[in-house]
Formats: sequence, structure tokens, C-alpha cells
Amino acid sequence: FDDGDVNDPETGFSPFPGNINQLLFSAEEYADALEECEGVMPEFVNPKYKDAAKTKFKKPTRLECMMQDFPTVLKGENAERV
Repeated sequence: FDDGDVNDPETGFSPFPGNINQLLFSAEEYADALEECEGVMPEFVNPKYKDAAKTKFKKPTRLECMMQDFPTVLKGENAERV
């Protein structure tokens, strides 16, 4: 795929199927890690503003966390395997 994700000229569709956004963990190890960190994950605020001056919110903002940050709470042997 020299040109990357370019639609197939015959079908009009990408040769790559859609992303299903799955992140898989071993349930037992995930539960152990959550127990150790008490479920605390790194958080951030991602506000959406109405104006360029950033004085008014488009809608209420919220705390968010990203699942790709999960390895940052791992320790010991679990951290070494990531």
C-alpha cells in the first residue's frame, strides 16, 4: 500500500476495515492493577470553547482519562511487561 489508505477505485471503499477501537486486558491482571492503584487514573480537562478568547464554554467540561494511560499506573512485573 504505497499510497496508504486510499479508496479502492472499483469499490470506492478503503482496503482497511473500520477501526473498532478495542483495548483488551487480562481481567485478573486488570483487577489486580486497579486494586493496587485504587482505581485512580491520570485525568485531564478538555474544555470546548465557544469563542477564540476562550472565555465561554461551548458546553460543560468534564474530567477525562485515556485508556492508553493505564500502563502509567502499573508497577513491578506488570510495568515491565508493557
